[in-house]
Amino acid sequence: MKGGRELGSHFEPGEIIFRQGDPARCMYVIQKGRVEIVMESEFGPRHLNSLKDGDIFGEISLFAEKARIATARAITEVRALQLDERTFLSRLHQDPSMAFRLIRKLAQRIHEQDHELMRDHADEVEICPVTGFTSYIDLATFLETEVKRARRLKQSMAFAILVVDDHAGIVEKHGEVVVEEVLRRLSEVIRDHVRRTDVAGRFGADRYGILLYEADGASSVHVCEKVRAAFAALAFESPGGSFHATLTCGVAIFPEHQQSTLLNQAAYRALMKGMARGGDGVMLAEPRVERSRA
Repeated sequence: MKGGRELGSHFEPGEIIFRQGDPARCMYVIQKGRVEIVMESEFGPRHLNSLKDGDIFGEISLFAEKARIATARAITEVRALQLDERTFLSRLHQDPSMAFRLIRKLAQRIHEQDHELMRDHADEVEICPVTGFTSYIDLATFLETEVKRARRLKQSMAFAILVVDDHAGIVEKHGEVVVEEVLRRLSEVIRDHVRRTDVAGRFGADRYGILLYEADGASSVHVCEKVRAAFAALAFESPGGSFHATLTCGVAIFPEHQQSTLLNQAAYRALMKGMARGGDGVMLAEPRVERSRA
């Protein structure tokens, strides 16, 4: 900082800030740089989160008086402010709004972990060996639960159905092995363009379902269009030569469609409309018009 003394501790790229299992003596606030949080296990390290300027970390272990549950490593050059119990209380006295900012960040983290746990629970049922997604999601049960959750939290939510255009024709012309590669690459594209809090699964030979949380019509169509364009740009190899594949997507929005069955039906109708127009596109379902009673 120009004209003044820099506070906090400095860490070089790749330097360990604390290790999993270390005693928790302080929490950190990132003043500059990026930090990676990693969980160590017998199966190797698992990336949990990437943090940036203004983010906090290490607070759970400090408040719970437990050993560190993960390792923190500097991705870039990092300057982080250390706060132990005494300095935290002192700063809280100087700036009471700090408590609200801390609680808000903790709430956001719990929100993300809630969705992560939900995905992990779904993944325990059956994993598709081709795509790595949950296989054949029970849409009726899953959508009903999530619609109730969105209604309770007063949040919007998008449900998208994606299908590979002319799936049967690709199988006939190029074979099952090549089609598996098409599905695997599509799954990678979906992962690259949805957030960690969103949920994607395979529920048919050529069909995917995606739940986009806190999304409206414009934002969900934007995400699905990026998936469509990225997938269409891929080239696939087969004994018959190189080829491209396309997809069609139907999207419906809660609360425009208030019930899970209506949300599912609306997304499916939008999908059928897109396929009738030749495929390779994203269609947004029209809002449901409530009929007035005479």
